[in-house]
Amino acid sequence: MAETGTTHSFEKILSVRKRDKDQAQMDYQHSVTNFETKATQLYHLLSKKEYMEEKYQNFLKNSSTITQLASHSTYIEKIKLQIRQLEELVSRARSEMEGKQGKLTDAHVEVKKFEKLIERKKQLQEEKLMHQESVLMDEASAIQFLKSRIR
Repeated sequence: MAETGTTHSFEKILSVRKRDKDQAQMDYQHSVTNFETKATQLYHLLSKKEYMEEKYQNFLKNSSTITQLASHSTYIEKIKLQIRQLEELVSRARSEMEGKQGKLTDAHVEVKKFEKLIERKKQLQEEKLMHQESVLMDEASAIQFLKSRIR
């Protein structure tokens, strides 16, 4: 019966490991969403900058006022600053996502280890039980044979 207790305790640990894995999965999914959001914002900001630079080039080709040129130039510089800041946020979000993915992988491996361990323990218990049954059958056959010889 000590074997069953051992399996039971491993099953409890497995349950905890599965909860850890589920939490790691949720954390990873959250980090993916965060990364995608930041990357999408960066994409839109880069598109906006490209559009504004084209517009600025058109102002240069056409006779535009210095005020318009200065205004557009200042606006483009603000966008560039926002892009640099957002690139940093995207980089951090990517790093966080990769870290969460590593934790998820580790948690998954831990769950698999305990599942395999429990499976082996149960298999050993089954083999032990089958061996005990075999020994009992052999003993019963021997007793029956001896009884038939005594008569």
